[in-house]
Amino acid sequence: MIAVYGAQEQQRSFLDAFKQLSQTGIVPARAKAGHKDGWGILIYNNGTPSYLGRIPTDPQNGSDYERAVESIARMRPQIILGHLRKASCGPNLIEYTQPFVRSQWSFAHNGTIRSPGLNRIEDENDSAAYFRTLLEELPSSNIEDALAAKVRKVRNNIVRLSDKHGQTYSSLTCLLSDGTSIYAVRDFRDDSTRNYYTMYYSVLDDGIVFCQEKIIDTTWEEIPNKTLVAFHPGENVRVVPCD
Repeated sequence: MIAVYGAQEQQRSFLDAFKQLSQTGIVPARAKAGHKDGWGILIYNNGTPSYLGRIPTDPQNGSDYERAVESIARMRPQIILGHLRKASCGPNLIEYTQPFVRSQWSFAHNGTIRSPGLNRIEDENDSAAYFRTLLEELPSSNIEDALAAKVRKVRNNIVRLSDKHGQTYSSLTCLLSDGTSIYAVRDFRDDSTRNYYTMYYSVLDDGIVFCQEKIIDTTWEEIPNKTLVAFHPGENVRVVPCD
């Protein structure tokens, strides 16, 4: 997953490097190489999200990804959110392809939630249900504190109830944006997956980039487990515990 605020001159190089993770990105132990089960890129201009591409195939197939990146170079958006899918459950269909959008909010998640403690509506998949839950009754101020509390509540609910195989969740790691700010959560259950469910950020002269891998040569900060990091334009990055 990747999120970028500002840094218009570097946006294309970020997304070119991000694409390579579909082939070479870190994967869980014993998993097949690559994140080839779908990709999505959305942007914000004037606070409204719009997709430049959202396709349930390998981004290396065809030229759709390149066209999306080329349009970014022309549009120079304020915020970008991108996701490469490695399927843990569910087929390669558009409804499983992230980022997801609800109103002005966008969301990308890396992890699987198997617990029946996550409230799902009809055929909602786990990531979509998690996204909806985070936004329910979200206040208009102190959003990072509210999101951190919601992540904590989701975790508490799902670890109480396992599925028929005794599983609850692997990770709640995610990125969100409301078109003004970016919120990054790192939350993984098993310490053996620490090197997969990562999240880093780098504060740049003209913006910020969040990514699960260090895709450019810059100074990166690693977000600790069970922690939310909030970026608001013109303010210092804020770190909020979710434990």
